Amino acid sequence: MKPRAFAALAGITLVAVVLAVATYASQNRWSQAKVSGAALLPGLAAQASRISRVELQQGDKALALAKSNDGWTLADRGGYPVKPGVVRALLVKLSEAELVESKTRNKDRFALLELEDPAGKDTKSRLLRLKDDQGGIIAETIVGKKRWDAFGGSKSGTYVRKPGDQQTWLSNGDLDVSLNVRDWVQAGVLDVPSAKIAKLTVEIPGEEPLVIARDAADTAKHTLLGLPEGKKLKDGAGIDAIVRAVANIELDDVRKAATAAPAANDLSLAKIEADGGLAITVRLRKEGDDTWVSFEATGAEGDAKKTAEDIVKRTQGWEYKVPTFKAQAILKRRPDLIEAS
Repeated sequence: MKPRAFAALAGITLVAVVLAVATYASQNRWSQAKVSGAALLPGLAAQASRISRVELQQGDKALALAKSNDGWTLADRGGYPVKPGVVRALLVKLSEAELVESKTRNKDRFALLELEDPAGKDTKSRLLRLKDDQGGIIAETIVGKKRWDAFGGSKSGTYVRKPGDQQTWLSNGDLDVSLNVRDWVQAGVLDVPSAKIAKLTVEIPGEEPLVIARDAADTAKHTLLGLPEGKKLKDGAGIDAIVRAVANIELDDVRKAATAAPAANDLSLAKIEADGGLAITVRLRKEGDDTWVSFEATGAEGDAKKTAEDIVKRTQGWEYKVPTFKAQAILKRRPDLIEAS
């Protein structure tokens, strides 16, 4: 091929490539190359002292946190205390977050970034709103999916969108915005080493109580008492698993304890007798598909007394919703454990 013809062909090819790239870029609304660097919530650091309330919404779920003289609390859960520092950590991340790269403006693609309408059914987006003590809105944003390792190493980013704005962004903020109560509070409400439990009695309405005792020879094991003659436990009955389930309880939700006494057929008890005279009663109340627990505790002296006082101080006046699997692990009946023949 002659040099002149080759040059002409190369020129035509280059033009075609440029046109193809331009066409693709004009039609691809998923990601634009624009880089902002603007603050996600401008001026937030200067207004941090005015923030008295944090509100979160995701579909029909809501969570509100309020500032008190003693720290932050769950405002819509009766003022239950929030873990120290967790709200401050979020506010610092929000004040430092920048809009790094613009993304789609096509609302049909918002759900892919978890930035759809936060009030919609089955939405994954979360509306975060910061308010002052008069209820005035200081700042708000819609928080979407995290983009792990967006900026190399272990530095993640988060997709965001301002309410009422079609423009979506990738921010450099690693934002943890959860509507799960357990992510804001101390999730563990009861933690007793199972090896220290000498006896456990589980009482379920209409059922013969289960009485479980610690082995004298091996304190790490427990045995079901009163096993009928000629009967044996099912394979994998897991007597020790029942003890561990009662000894370690974490919450899924929390609320003020009900003032009215529950119906007798809705209330089960798990009674712990531990070393040092420590006695703990776990009250398990069924409410539809949910199980809520409350606690009573006493201790004779020393560490047992101190442990009991701590349990009472933290849990008195509160009810805790426990995961379904936890309730099922505790509320075992004899037919669940003993072979029929």
